[in-house]
Amino acid sequence: MLAAVAALAAGSGLACDAAYQGFLSSVPEPETDPAAVAHVYLGIDGMSRQAFDLARARGAFSGWDTADLVTPFPGTSDYSWTRTLRAGSLGGYELQYFDPVANQMHADGLSGTVDHLLREGIVGTLPAYQRFDFLGDGATWQARSYLDPLATLPGTLDELFDIVAGRARTRRDILVYVVVADIASHTEGIEPAVSVLVEIDRRIRVFKAAQRRRYEFTLFSDHGNAHLPSTLVDANDILKATGVTPVDTLGDGTEVTGGEQPSADPPRAVPVVHVRVSYVALHAEPRHVAEVAARTSRSPYVDLAVAPIDRATGWFGVWRQGERCAFQRQADGTIVVAEPARWGWLGADLGPFLSADGGQALLADRDALAATMGGGYPDIFYRVATAFTHPAARYPADVLLSMPDDVASIGFQIPGAGAIRANDGFHGSLSRRATLSVLATESGPLPPTVRSDDLADRFPALRGEGQ
Repeated sequence: MLAAVAALAAGSGLACDAAYQGFLSSVPEPETDPAAVAHVYLGIDGMSRQAFDLARARGAFSGWDTADLVTPFPGTSDYSWTRTLRAGSLGGYELQYFDPVANQMHADGLSGTVDHLLREGIVGTLPAYQRFDFLGDGATWQARSYLDPLATLPGTLDELFDIVAGRARTRRDILVYVVVADIASHTEGIEPAVSVLVEIDRRIRVFKAAQRRRYEFTLFSDHGNAHLPSTLVDANDILKATGVTPVDTLGDGTEVTGGEQPSADPPRAVPVVHVRVSYVALHAEPRHVAEVAARTSRSPYVDLAVAPIDRATGWFGVWRQGERCAFQRQADGTIVVAEPARWGWLGADLGPFLSADGGQALLADRDALAATMGGGYPDIFYRVATAFTHPAARYPADVLLSMPDDVASIGFQIPGAGAIRANDGFHGSLSRRATLSVLATESGPLPPTVRSDDLADRFPALRGEGQ
């Protein structure tokens, strides 16, 4: 989210009220056994594997067990936290989404975001964020975090640990949230993100040393981060340059963006352009889906285009520079890879899973995860398939564009807002850098790899009510 938009949160008065949280923590209740361990689950927005490893090289999180955390696609915060915490569903993948039933966009651009902000706050009322016992300190934490993220960190951690200590008197599990690492990455690069993690580790150790009660901490995140300066591109320009007409609606009521008139029956798509991330969601009429994916995949600003081929049978396509590769995800999670020889770019060893004639590869779900973890697109089959089938998005895209690590969608723009500040370190794509986060815990051994979708099974305290 742009800092200029986030600043409006200061006037909304609808953000998380830490003072109220503190009051609730002070209300006398029967205490838990002081000898029992309190488990603190710390969700760090945008904690990449790269930043965590650099922090650990500086002595942070010594002795913690870690696993590669494979995050969802598209890797945008609202959608990822919703999936991870099993907190219901969103319209699409972000605040703005296209409803194909109503044939219209919701929370469109700046005006839609401001409207949502004034009525509900940026994150305050989304079910995923309601799962956290702490989001930020004071009613204006969202605005301050975006305007000067590193300056807010000391106060944020002060309030966070106060809340943890208060909650631990009556509860064994506490779930808290820190957004600063993600914002710092977008505005300043990887070094501030590493510094944030080092400081979190220091504060955890100081806190635990001062407490009578025993605490164990677990850290996890919603997505990785490419940690590269990015070229910012307009999704509408990608469509036009590849011969796809960007439109605002589909079907007979199609309105072409920019006032252009379509030809007889060109491929058309509705781009969902919202926050600055390294993917783009497109909606298209069924007859245009494959052509839109093939054409847009030829753009130098697109790494891969993905789309369902046959939703009923679970077949999906991955287009790379106009060429399609196909796979099927069956009901039990088994992956069938068609023409494995065409997937050489994936960097996965499919040899042990080839059919006798080499015409396909058959992989159990966990074999597919393991086989792809060493390549450039970890867990690509599961992540592509669930991007279109997971119920966290009520209206999933018809085509998703995954951008290279050094490219991001410019998102909506504010007229007269001046120079763009956030142009570093984006996420959302299928790439390794944007995908991998880390699961780190003091609470026992972990397997080498964990999916975000499985965290709530491993740690039941993360489950939403009624899940």
